[in-house]
Amino acid sequence: MSIDSIHIILDLILKSWAGTLTQPEEECLDELLEDPEWAQLKRDLEDDRFIMGRFKEYEKYDKIADFSCFLKRIRKHKKRRILTTSVRRTIYVAASLLVFIMAGGVWWSERTTMDFPKENLEVVIETTIDRNSVRLILGDNQMIPLTHKNEATVLDMRGILHSEGLRTLNYKYVKNDTLESVVEYHTLIVPKGERQKVIFSDSSWVVLNAQSTMKYPVAFRGEERKVYVEGEAYFEVTRDEEHPFIVSVKNFDVRVLGTSFNVMSYDDEFASSVTLLTGKVETTSGRDTVRLLPGEQVSITSDNRMTVQKTDINVVVSWMDGKFGFSNERLDVIMRKICRWYDVEVLYAVPGIRERRFTGAPASTMPLKELLEALSTTTNLQFSLRDGMITIKQN
Repeated sequence: MSIDSIHIILDLILKSWAGTLTQPEEECLDELLEDPEWAQLKRDLEDDRFIMGRFKEYEKYDKIADFSCFLKRIRKHKKRRILTTSVRRTIYVAASLLVFIMAGGVWWSERTTMDFPKENLEVVIETTIDRNSVRLILGDNQMIPLTHKNEATVLDMRGILHSEGLRTLNYKYVKNDTLESVVEYHTLIVPKGERQKVIFSDSSWVVLNAQSTMKYPVAFRGEERKVYVEGEAYFEVTRDEEHPFIVSVKNFDVRVLGTSFNVMSYDDEFASSVTLLTGKVETTSGRDTVRLLPGEQVSITSDNRMTVQKTDINVVVSWMDGKFGFSNERLDVIMRKICRWYDVEVLYAVPGIRERRFTGAPASTMPLKELLEALSTTTNLQFSLRDGMITIKQN
């Protein structure tokens, strides 16, 4: 098992324990657990005796002083963070610890020649395992972290191109003569603070926003072109009346022929939405179907209620231009966008403050500290950042 592979499977397993798996991630985990090696890993992690045995094993290593220091720092860090951040952050601390435990032989054999300064052990964990990289899971469950080097690579013999500098996966040149009779699906996982573009085999394309997942076929075949999305994505669909394009989201489907539109469906939002820029789309939730005109947006609640209204499309797709666009938006909605991008949490120190509304379009390319300073200046609120937590107070 490689370090990267272990971290990805741990990430999914820990999410399943926490009950935060999205549907595509759940399907991905189920597929991975068909591999006996991964299934055994999950069983081991659920066995207290196994975990304690691994801890005892580390007492034999010469580097145990460094590892003990690491454990103390993790425990101290964990206690401090439990008081100030969500359970999600505690889970990720546990994930880092479990990577050490499960990958111990690999870690120590590869790192014994390196001198780890004890005061920097926490930094070593975060920089060695890049949990913030975009990850692609192939049909054979091979996991590939997509880094941001300025070069293009071919992911496999079929001609899937990855332009790392442009953050684009291109399936347009997939060789049809090498395709198998069974449709192969890939799963793309985009973490907080990242975006990724995919060009499909029919030249349609999509950009996934931060904290989003998409499952899709290597090549479209059959009567329809169907993909599965969690999070937020902007689509430009190549027109093909004989093969409608369908975006399946947790409790609704979007059916298009050729158009551009935005889909937003995050678990922490009250409602999902579909916004049409050009062309036409049909959105179906439960037994109801609505058709949108350009400039319209349909909101879909968890109980399948749909509401259509006119909207400012420039605000909706501002994230494509590197901005946090909001127009008369509640503060808590704005902060969720910011937290997804910068991978932080938020604490509202004053009751009712989250319901205040604002309009603006700050750049998402700004360092977080500068963004918070700008917000403090323009909103008459005080934004402070400490240990990954933004605290908002009244001036």
